[in-house]
Amino acid sequence: MKFGLLWEVIKDKKFGETVIVENQTSLGIEALLLSLIEYSRANDIPLLIEDILDTFPIYARHLELILGNLNLENSKILKIGGSDDVGRIAEKLRFETDLRVYLSRYREAFYSVSPKENFIDLVFGLDRLFALNDTPMGTSELINSIKTYITNKNRLAFYFFELDLMENLSTRPIPVIEELATSVVRVTQDRDTIVFTMIKDSWALKAKIKEVRISVRDILGDEI
Repeated sequence: MKFGLLWEVIKDKKFGETVIVENQTSLGIEALLLSLIEYSRANDIPLLIEDILDTFPIYARHLELILGNLNLENSKILKIGGSDDVGRIAEKLRFETDLRVYLSRYREAFYSVSPKENFIDLVFGLDRLFALNDTPMGTSELINSIKTYITNKNRLAFYFFELDLMENLSTRPIPVIEELATSVVRVTQDRDTIVFTMIKDSWALKAKIKEVRISVRDILGDEI
């Protein structure tokens, strides 16, 4: 199977866990996103995609250009701000510059659209929120908000961050966010190979494997 060990990493994750994905590549998020979409469909697991400020469409459009089509039939989108709609929009939330107002309205929207059964939740664009609220108070409020959702026992969450953006913030929230997560995966690239380094991960400890290396072409095809 083209996803190989990457599916083993995903399969090991349990509902109630939170995975932080720190990206430093041009196609790493796309490869993991495709893996998660295919995994959720193969296992009939509902997929919720949270798109903050048109972040998800960037990766989705890349996949559409490479593959010709991106099958999102088992997923629904919680759209927060932005105007580029991709997939089935379950609810669209206007972006609020007042962080407390935003978090309150987000909470209502999230519980309105999130499945009652076990589901996978992919969160795109939270790094942009941290950038827009790069103050001690703003960062603290966002981190406290994350804490309220990671206790959801029927949710397996993947938060996608562009690591360079996060490390350039004055508040440097990444170490605190990593502490909240059950798994931390850093994505880098070595020529045509995507490298998934397990910074913190139970599967990696059990398998005694620190890295999963996958050819870009094995996952995304020969068109790239």
